[in-house]
Amino acid sequence: MKKNLILKGKSEIDNLFATGVSVSSEFIFAKVLSSDSTKFLFAVSSKKFKRAVDRNRIKRLMREVTRKVDVGGVKIAFIYTGSSIPNYSEIESSINMIISKL
Repeated sequence: MKKNLILKGKSEIDNLFATGVSVSSEFIFAKVLSSDSTKFLFAVSSKKFKRAVDRNRIKRLMREVTRKVDVGGVKIAFIYTGSSIPNYSEIESSINMIISKL
């Protein structure tokens, strides 16, 4: 994922969570805020997944799905809420469901 598509900065993230709209699906919770540029944030709980390898795999899967989907002018934070390591199709269906709700 390109660096200009990654949501960074405490003030930007706080603004997204304070004023964004909540959308959820089976495995993923998302906060969405309309903006002039598209940016993404991916998070996985370290309480549910102790190993960094597992957290990184889930984040890689979410990044790959969002790379293929075209969303214009929004800031989105994807937070994985499932309790087991998903496969690609589960992540894809959850993210597509969230995007269709927008």
